[in-house]
Amino acid sequence: MKNPLVAPAAAFAAGIVLVRLAGFSSAELAVCAGGFALLALFGHRHRWPWLRWTAIGLSMLAFGGLDAIWQKDPPVPPIPEGPLLTGCVVEPAVASGDRHQFTLELQPGVRARISTSSSAGEFVYGRRVQVEATLRPVHGFHNPGAFDLEAWMARRQIYWSGSIGKNKRSEVLPGACGTPWRRGLEQLRASALARVDILYPGDAYRSAMMRGLLLGDKSGIRKAWIEDFRRTGTYHALVISGSHITLVCGILLLWRRFFGYGSRTVLVASALIAWLYSLVAGGDAPVLRSAAGFSLFAVAALLYRRTQILNLLAAVALAFLAFDPRQLFDASFQLSFLAVAAIGAFLPHPTLTLLESPNDAQALLESRLVAETLHLLFRVPMKLCLGTMRGAVQLGHFFWEALRLSAAVQVGLALPMALYFHRLSATGLTANVLAVPVVSAAVPVGFVAVFTGWHWPAAIAGWLLDVSQAIAAWHALREPAWRIADPPLWLSLALAASLVALAARWPSRLLPAALTTLFLVLLVWHPFPPSQQPGTLELTAIDVGQGESLLLSLPNGEMALVDGGGFPQFGRRTPPQMDVGEDVVSPYLWSRGIRRLSIIAVSHLHDDHCGGVAALMENFRPRELWTSFAPDAKVWRALEETARRCGVRIRVLKEGDDLDLGGVRWQTLAPARQQRWTGRPQNNDSLVFRLRHGRHSFLLTGDIEQGVERRLLEEAALQHVDVLKVAHHGSKRSSSDAWLDAMNPSVALVSAGTGNMYGLPHPRVIDQLNTHHALILRTDQDGLVTVRSDGRYLTVGKARWEPPEWRLLDLD
Repeated sequence: MKNPLVAPAAAFAAGIVLVRLAGFSSAELAVCAGGFALLALFGHRHRWPWLRWTAIGLSMLAFGGLDAIWQKDPPVPPIPEGPLLTGCVVEPAVASGDRHQFTLELQPGVRARISTSSSAGEFVYGRRVQVEATLRPVHGFHNPGAFDLEAWMARRQIYWSGSIGKNKRSEVLPGACGTPWRRGLEQLRASALARVDILYPGDAYRSAMMRGLLLGDKSGIRKAWIEDFRRTGTYHALVISGSHITLVCGILLLWRRFFGYGSRTVLVASALIAWLYSLVAGGDAPVLRSAAGFSLFAVAALLYRRTQILNLLAAVALAFLAFDPRQLFDASFQLSFLAVAAIGAFLPHPTLTLLESPNDAQALLESRLVAETLHLLFRVPMKLCLGTMRGAVQLGHFFWEALRLSAAVQVGLALPMALYFHRLSATGLTANVLAVPVVSAAVPVGFVAVFTGWHWPAAIAGWLLDVSQAIAAWHALREPAWRIADPPLWLSLALAASLVALAARWPSRLLPAALTTLFLVLLVWHPFPPSQQPGTLELTAIDVGQGESLLLSLPNGEMALVDGGGFPQFGRRTPPQMDVGEDVVSPYLWSRGIRRLSIIAVSHLHDDHCGGVAALMENFRPRELWTSFAPDAKVWRALEETARRCGVRIRVLKEGDDLDLGGVRWQTLAPARQQRWTGRPQNNDSLVFRLRHGRHSFLLTGDIEQGVERRLLEEAALQHVDVLKVAHHGSKRSSSDAWLDAMNPSVALVSAGTGNMYGLPHPRVIDQLNTHHALILRTDQDGLVTVRSDGRYLTVGKARWEPPEWRLLDLD
């Protein structure tokens, strides 16, 4: 058996998944694991290989489940009392926008992420500090398809976040904490990062990119700088992973080739340097896995064993999953292992060895014949002709192998790339062949610059970065503007099965190849309807934190979005790294299989409502963009330019501009026709829509305040509504008593952020809604919330509810 560890590793991983899907006790799994292990020994003793391997697989399945049960997430500890926090800095401060963030360990295994405006030099690893900060639980976005921030931070033992204000206490205490070896590594890392900054004075782009490329510090990298790399599937070249370990260790292994001695010493030194580099570069899981893989390769080479890629991969996977089975559900773990597995499975030489592969004799013979022909025709020296032809053959062979490797990885990662990033790059095949070698060349040159302090290698490394950026930008211009919605489960399973069949090297690979191609086309094309209930009007308030984004699924199947969420800027010099439209709203829409929106409406031009709209127009290409004002202001010009580029028609709506969309009448109630732009966005600029479906009416209010509410009541434009989107996140400046008395809603939706600094929704508003016996749905407490009407009944749902949806009978 060429790869004896692959099947046990796969069974171990399957056991981890099985425990998550079905409830098993540790006693049940322990009995199964022991019984199957004895059965495997019985099969081995009687030389029944089929029984032995089957029992080993089932035993590993049970052991994987046991491991997952034994290493479940610990309970969240109680939040510390009092504003003064004393602890040890275990992760040094890094830049985060205009502030710095560091990790403070309050007690063993209990940490908090603290934000400060102080300099990063105060908070380095191993310092004992006392700070005045109010802690709040780590909170992500509770939408289907959203990244589970709480679980990810809990794995790092971080349970709270806090902020040190301007006049708050912050001091360094005497004494040191942490481990001496870690303090040494952090000092080495800090020194290297400082050298990078010295090499690129005044060049924020090159400095930040080289810090990330060489040492894994991504804190200074802006999203716009790497967007072309993301779109073309070449971003992995900028992230420290297996390729960096291979490159660093490969340079040492060249010692053996050039000097012909010291191979065993060089192998041991390379493995040690791999671990040292992985720790200095931040010690993230991907680079640690790469160091472990290289160490196993080095051990095999020292024992004169040929190493199968898939076998090596399975050994590393088993070790890391046994240590932490939760890694199996990390995107980085899956992408790392699937990429290497694709290379080992689809390429014909899945063996690692220190021996140089023999040259293709046929290619050498043909290149010699061409060289002799050139020598006779043009009287060029034979030695020059022969060297040129051999160089051309080797260069062509390199690019051909790189193209095959890129294709194998692209196909192998198609499904996880679609599920996690909703991208499949059409130009990635050639972009990787061209950009990755250039970025790889920048790594050793950059290290030479860091070690020596010379500026000329730093300039070369910076130039190589610029070349790779130009390659990515050129390909990005030719990249189709498609994004991929979540595929149906059957398609995901079918594509995975076809890839396994293709990798199994059947006598005829034509059928698996044809099926794989078909499923890839379906994955990109996505000819499947979105998840919705026909004939139903649905209003979903997406959890976007302290902002607002409302999805409407209309009775005829069309989809509309009112607002795209965002973060208030408050004049910040640097925009937030997260784009709510791209990173929060879009993943939820894709999780429902939505590829197109009919319209996007911007209620008004405050950042927390329109900040994510540009990305949403790029991703979902609506027919129209509705707005209340189209002023000559910076925030609108950016949206207008995106709409023009995406072919989106702009429609300015005022009171009385009623529209039919999706089988529903949209009645526009505000802003008033006589209302004018004041020079900056106002809450009362908000569009107000009333929608009716059967017996039910829905009112979408934006951020209107009590002045607009009074006008609508005085004009008798509104009466009772069944579903009210509470204005301005539940602010006391909206939702007057008279307004709520007149609306008397059955269901009230409040979009607000957990623990927001404004104290929204205001207690008075909540009390008034309770007085009217309204069912209150809050995104800060319930996550994503949904109300549906089939014309007769209302049903509601919450992202955090375990029971099925509740049904409310409309008695009006």
